[in-house]
Amino acid sequence: MGKTEKLRKYRKCWETEKWAKGWLKEADPDANKIGEAFCKICRSFLRAHLTDLQRHANTKINREKMKNLNPQQFNQEVLSNSIIITNEQKELDLKLSLYVATHTSIKSIDHLGEILKVMGKKNNSLLSNLKLHRTKCSTLIKNVISPSLLEELILDIGTTPYSLIVDESTDVSVIKYLCLCVKYFSTKNLCVKIEFLSIIEVDICTAEALNNHVCSYLKDVGLDVTNLVGIGTDGANNLCGKHNSLFTLLKQKSPNLQIVRCICHSLNNALSKATEQFPSNIDFICREIYNWFHISPLRRFEYKATFDLLNSSNKKLHQFKQLSGTRWLARAHVVNSILDNWLELKTHFSTVIYKEKCYMARVINEMLQDNINYLFSLIIRPILNEFNHLNLTFQKNFVDIGKSYDDITSLFIFLAKKIMKDSIVTLGYESVIGNVDNDSAYNSFNHCDFGIGYNEGLSNIIISPENKNNIQSRAFMFIKQLLYEIKKRLPDNLNHFRKLQLFSPSQCLNQLHPSFIELPFINIFLKPTEFEFLSIQWDKLVTVNWTSYLAKDKIVDSYHFWAEVYTYQEAGGTFIFRQLSEFILKILVLPSSNAIVERTFSIMNSIKTKSRNRISIPMLEALLRIRCYFISSKHCCTMFTPTKDMYKRFNSQIMYPKPDELKSNNQSHTDNNPELDDDLINLFNEVCLPDFYD
Repeated sequence: MGKTEKLRKYRKCWETEKWAKGWLKEADPDANKIGEAFCKICRSFLRAHLTDLQRHANTKINREKMKNLNPQQFNQEVLSNSIIITNEQKELDLKLSLYVATHTSIKSIDHLGEILKVMGKKNNSLLSNLKLHRTKCSTLIKNVISPSLLEELILDIGTTPYSLIVDESTDVSVIKYLCLCVKYFSTKNLCVKIEFLSIIEVDICTAEALNNHVCSYLKDVGLDVTNLVGIGTDGANNLCGKHNSLFTLLKQKSPNLQIVRCICHSLNNALSKATEQFPSNIDFICREIYNWFHISPLRRFEYKATFDLLNSSNKKLHQFKQLSGTRWLARAHVVNSILDNWLELKTHFSTVIYKEKCYMARVINEMLQDNINYLFSLIIRPILNEFNHLNLTFQKNFVDIGKSYDDITSLFIFLAKKIMKDSIVTLGYESVIGNVDNDSAYNSFNHCDFGIGYNEGLSNIIISPENKNNIQSRAFMFIKQLLYEIKKRLPDNLNHFRKLQLFSPSQCLNQLHPSFIELPFINIFLKPTEFEFLSIQWDKLVTVNWTSYLAKDKIVDSYHFWAEVYTYQEAGGTFIFRQLSEFILKILVLPSSNAIVERTFSIMNSIKTKSRNRISIPMLEALLRIRCYFISSKHCCTMFTPTKDMYKRFNSQIMYPKPDELKSNNQSHTDNNPELDDDLINLFNEVCLPDFYD
């Protein structure tokens, strides 16, 4: 009840005001002699002051009760006060939000928006009405653009067969994610595509838990798990084990599911295991030379002086690479950079030991002066380069299925020629792989070929026979172990790519191509009643003059070729190869590696960093989806045109949903707060750098 000394007279005209209709009336004099106002829906006495009454009209309790009494009238009042945004303004906001999501942090839109608005007022352009700041930009990214891109992807997949490429990783805030990428044939774009699908937060990484997460997500987005034909994983047992894994559990729902283990992981693991045969000195040199230079500008400057003294301007100074246990190609780059600068390093550290009283410098110098380490490095360098070449081949999204099998077997033959007898190697790959465990198939280590670089290095170095035998025996065991590891880790991959080879244009357009009944996967993906019909299409394939119908590059590429076969029509307009192409495209969507997931995690680590470690999972997923979309489409934000669905979602009900309307699977430990992706930066600036802003 208000104070009597500030009492004012109640005015009857207030009841006709828009803000007071339906709830305001004068208080009953018998119940309240002061003559105050009365709220009919809250049943409370109010001081007869205009500002107090208007404030009460806007309280949450009053508005909720008014809405419950007459929701239709309330909604009409809300709509009458709403601001209509034109499509031109929406397009401007969406494009700026896409730019922010792709190139910078969300916080930057606060300043960028104000700058653009000031510039727009000078020439009275559309920018003069720009109203885009951090909150609106975040909601556009998370609730408009990302869901629209996801819905577009799901509609594009539809009921066609698809494969999942999965892997796990932990971010900077120690949250573990399961990343899902999808490979499918797009009937809209007429090509095989690989797209980012989602990241799922996981606490327990057992096969059952991962299966529940994957199946639940596929159901939520509308993908039928029975259309899943392939799954690509690394070698983790919980993902691809034979007895209880994500693969075996998904196979119960999709009986024709095929597993393809990542060949890049397998090659890296085989090489890492085989390098145990070499002395630890090699790894020590690779690791400590980088550590010596990477944090000291003075040491780099001194080394550059030595480098310039020994070399002309033709040889460039390169930075030394860091040895990594997770990056596939790191070891070869490290060895190459050290061998290319061995003389410079050897000369430099021979002087450093007198300038710096450092034990590590003396150890590095001793190892560089030891010619045994130099010869070991010369042996391992060409092998590492061959592994890297094959690894880079299979890191591509679309591997040439006509050459992939030959690329793998050629690596095997390359290694076998070094230590195996010619009588075994000349018989081909099958002979080599069958004799890996046969000791009589190998030459003695004194008669092995360890490369031209090793032979030249050996001719220029004086070394004892005992040390020479030690080097060659260890190199022999290294290559032998490498052959054994490849044989153990790659049999499934070899068989898979050998089958795919039959569907390359060079094979299927050959007049001597195999009969349809000899093709792989027909007993898995086809019914026996379909064999005869598809066999006719298979035999008819060679009767078409494809060189006059397709460009040369599309005949060479398997993915482009079968996409064109899918749309090929005869004179009557009938798609005479439609069923055959659908069968083969189902096989082509099987994954070849999970390098795409590793690249996705690299993008994630560039988004969620130590300074942005509080970014919520829904926002992280939205930013990932936008960036991966532009990478896969080979476009950028400057070429993007908002879709009709984005314009449709650009409204307050979708952009700012109520808490009870949010899905539980999109919640995280930071969802109760606003987007905090840059708050740590702001806190650091305010607390640690106060003088900078004075």
